[in-house]
Amino acid sequence: MRKFFLIAIVLLSATTAHAGLAVTAANANADVRAAEASQPSSAQRPDASALAAKRQAEMQQKKMMQKQMMMQKQMAMQREMQRHPIRTRVHFALLKFKRKLHNAFH
Repeated sequence: MRKFFLIAIVLLSATTAHAGLAVTAANANADVRAAEASQPSSAQRPDASALAAKRQAEMQQKKMMQKQMMMQKQMAMQREMQRHPIRTRVHFALLKFKRKLHNAFH
């Protein structure tokens, strides 16, 4: 009975930690979409160099956002490791095991 509760607690804590990172990523994506929606659209057709410059700027902004998201994920993981080192290691061991099972049977 104790083993059952221990397994249940580990699974719940692992899913909670995973869900926390997903919520952070979803909030950041919503902020980016809101910023893009608030930009006014121009009625005139810009030339090719302006479009290329705009595309380049958007690509750089996307790269910066991805870099920022990775940093946020790494910082969150470091905080989680400091707060709950055993639970986090067990969580990643379970994820690794699930990935091995998935690869073995698919």
